[in-house]
Amino acid sequence: MPKNLLIICQKVDENDDLLGFFPAWIREFAHHYERVSVITLGAGEAQLPDNVAVYSLGKERGVSRLRRWIALFRNLYRQVPHHDAVFCHMSPIFALCAWPFSKFWHKRLVLWYLHRSRTLRLKLAVALCDAVVTSDIESLTLRSSNIHAVGHGVEVDRYSTPQRVAPDHRPLRILAVGRLSPIKDFGTLIRAAAHLHEDDIACEVRIIGKTVMKKDTQYAQQLHTLVNRLGIGHIVHFFGFVPHRTMPEHYRWADIVVGCTPTGGIDKALLEAMAAGCVVLTSNTVMKNYLGERAPELIFPHGDSRALARLIGGIQDFNELARTMERLVSVHTPKVVVERIIPFL
Repeated sequence: MPKNLLIICQKVDENDDLLGFFPAWIREFAHHYERVSVITLGAGEAQLPDNVAVYSLGKERGVSRLRRWIALFRNLYRQVPHHDAVFCHMSPIFALCAWPFSKFWHKRLVLWYLHRSRTLRLKLAVALCDAVVTSDIESLTLRSSNIHAVGHGVEVDRYSTPQRVAPDHRPLRILAVGRLSPIKDFGTLIRAAAHLHEDDIACEVRIIGKTVMKKDTQYAQQLHTLVNRLGIGHIVHFFGFVPHRTMPEHYRWADIVVGCTPTGGIDKALLEAMAAGCVVLTSNTVMKNYLGERAPELIFPHGDSRALARLIGGIQDFNELARTMERLVSVHTPKVVVERIIPFL
């Protein structure tokens, strides 16, 4: 068994809506190492085993960015020599900061990255790291022999819904999850809901997510205006921020989970929805690799609200699709993904 692993990540907090899944990865790494040390920008609530130590740079306490940078380099200097490998999660800048230390002390350096962006930082990280791992090669626009697909870790058991009931005698329950940002294109779902309403197909829509960037606030206002203009405020509901730990109940409520992003990185929310047995509809064609032979009937053209409405209204075999979703995502658990990452460390 390898001795020690150093992880660098953005946040360790099971309540976080975007990164609340990562403590499950840390717990899985802890099964394979004697000791796991985690340097993180900020820390919150997380149930971690005794062989895990978390070193927060203080973002949750309001520590300034300069002081966080100083703390990061101080921790790298102290921690890297005593670990067998360094694993950086999602941020190429972490890998770039860790590289001089890992190079000097001859430690393996691996970056996990999943995003459609193609930045200079990412290109440098791909060149300098011993390996870059991602969920699916098509999730990155960058191509390199140093990039390896390992799947996407989802806590399948946490989202499982054994007694799911098909929507035979009630309105369809449709859910969308993500930051209120233009890239998520919630407007397409809202317009699709209006089409369903016009076609007398009863439905209820929940949109879960918060604004993050300043420009997102204006976009959120545009979404509310669109709902009011279409006269569907009684069926489209905005839930705002929802802690990651409470998301399973929303997936269990939903029959259908919709992702309206263009082709790019895998949407974690869609995989969580599959684990819960929800029918997943998406305009992100990368998801075809996760949806199996049913993919052609579950993918719609990006921005085409009428096509989305037709897909929603045409679903008949909810129970069969639910079982298919659960089966397809069962190979993407944290256990499986971590076991695939470890050989690169």
